[in-house]
Amino acid sequence: MPSFLRYRPNSRPLPERGMGLIEPLLLSLMLLMAVSAMASVFNSIARSMVETQKQVTMQASVDDNLRQIKALARQFHCCDGTCKTTVPTTYGHTAACATNNPMDDRYYFPQFDLASTTTNFPNTTTASEPLAVGQLCTTANNAVFMAPLKTAVDSLPAPTYATRSTSIQDVKILRVTYMKANGSTIRVENIIPKMANFCP
Repeated sequence: MPSFLRYRPNSRPLPERGMGLIEPLLLSLMLLMAVSAMASVFNSIARSMVETQKQVTMQASVDDNLRQIKALARQFHCCDGTCKTTVPTTYGHTAACATNNPMDDRYYFPQFDLASTTTNFPNTTTASEPLAVGQLCTTANNAVFMAPLKTAVDSLPAPTYATRSTSIQDVKILRVTYMKANGSTIRVENIIPKMANFCP
């Protein structure tokens, strides 16, 4: 009887299994997913590095642009009866401009009233260099006084990866605003030319 119970006519030995198609397919799929995830991470790192480099270049370019603007603001003078950012070519004891050196205080304001000047200076009612500058320096003439500096700044090339806008503010201030391409503000600087200190 015990031998009868052990006999199972329907049980067959299982065949030996080999490698089928599903295993390599699953392995390939897993490898593909891993490589894809790693590529995504590397692309993200590369994009981040490019963006960081762009930001560094932009900030350095803005700094350089501000140095140029501040140099123009130092050169800005009204020593010959009109305001400009170019260094005077006629100066000395026989000219209204005493010097062409912005480090010298006599550079900014007329030192002499030249008798040879007989025509009123633009935007003034006088032919006297010191009086003309006095009229340009008034609060009412703030835009006229600052216009040459604004024009000179606007003619400078814009910084890399940024745009620049300028606006004349009250009390002899030129506001310079730097923005990214998307319109967000990077930096705002208020530039006061040294000449403003010499206004009567």
